[in-house]
Amino acid sequence: LGHQWTLRIYPGGTSNSDDEMVSLFLKKVSNKGIKIDLGFSVKDSNGQHGEQIGFKYVNVPARKSNNGKTNFARRSNILISLVEGSLVIEVRMRLAEPAKTIPSPFIPENPACNAIQKMFMDEKSSDVVFEVQHLDSGESNPEKKAKITPTTFYAHRLILQTCAPQLAEMCGGPMENGSSPPVPISIPNVTPKIFHHILNYVYGGEMA
Repeated sequence: LGHQWTLRIYPGGTSNSDDEMVSLFLKKVSNKGIKIDLGFSVKDSNGQHGEQIGFKYVNVPARKSNNGKTNFARRSNILISLVEGSLVIEVRMRLAEPAKTIPSPFIPENPACNAIQKMFMDEKSSDVVFEVQHLDSGESNPEKKAKITPTTFYAHRLILQTCAPQLAEMCGGPMENGSSPPVPISIPNVTPKIFHHILNYVYGGEMA
């Protein structure tokens, strides 16, 4: 795995071991971190695994460190596993696989909201017309007031009925079949800018 290791065995255990227990540690001497699955086992003369530690995940830091078990096995069990007077220990290491992340399911964006917003002020598909005329309250001359051109807003009866019923009520009953353009509906006492914000909000836009 590209690292240097030493195996340390303490037949009499360490200061933290129980009586008659053998301690076993694997020490990394190279200065580089690694994440591994680590396991130990003692092999007897028949090649059978005796005392062992199954694979466990170990995050070995870059600095030198020991990984193993203080109470690995009883000394008496180790002695009967000797092969011609030698202790055979198998060390098993493998690179730890990174945790697999489950991708989030693909959920397509609902196009209805965007479609409705795109219909805002669409003259071609509209069946309702509003006219808003902002009169300067300081202007007293009726002739000058009459010269101010109203601002036209285009809307859709079905959207108004669903999202702005009070505006829908101003449109009267159902439209009659025919190609004649809708009669403009006058909106009093409101500026074109404010009515634009209101109508845009009805179509799913944000209130500025």
